[in-house]
Amino acid sequence: MPRPELHSADRILDAARDLVLGRGARAVTLDGIVAASGAPKGSIYHRFGTLNELLAAMWLRAARRSQREFLAALDHPDPVEAAVAAAMSIHDFSLRHRSDARLLASLRREDVVDGVASADLRRELHEINGPLNAGLTGLTRRLAGRAHQAAVQRTVCAVVDLPQGAVRRHLVAGTPLPSGLRAQLEAAVRAALAVAG
Repeated sequence: MPRPELHSADRILDAARDLVLGRGARAVTLDGIVAASGAPKGSIYHRFGTLNELLAAMWLRAARRSQREFLAALDHPDPVEAAVAAAMSIHDFSLRHRSDARLLASLRREDVVDGVASADLRRELHEINGPLNAGLTGLTRRLAGRAHQAAVQRTVCAVVDLPQGAVRRHLVAGTPLPSGLRAQLEAAVRAALAVAG
């Protein structure tokens, strides 16, 4: 029977994320992560290699979590409802997974890719948006009958840019999302989809 894991990767990544949100990515040190997570420095090095690669893994985990919810929402059989559900998933993720959403709002992929030596990790960072882009292209085809560049841009504006813009300033400021924001956002997304159609 395997021994239980004392210092899970998620616990280490949670500690790193909380430090980034509290101090900024440039102020985070390996010693700070050791102190916050309780994991030995050797264990962190063994799992992640370097501080830069740990921060990249932390960012990728948040991005995958967010994208998983967004892509699952696209499964709705009605394309308009799929688009609205996907847009609302950005708002809802920001409520349910506030720390990950704050991380994604304040730290871009480009902020973590520099300094990553692992070819596999660099490839993951460069390919992370592939499924998202494919999902948005497929949604555009369902909404508009075809997925030319202008149509995809209209879909992205309605389904990604509107909800991200609505939640981002609250996430960056560390303030709660307003109680009526979800209803306002849904109405705005539906109006934008109607114009795009």
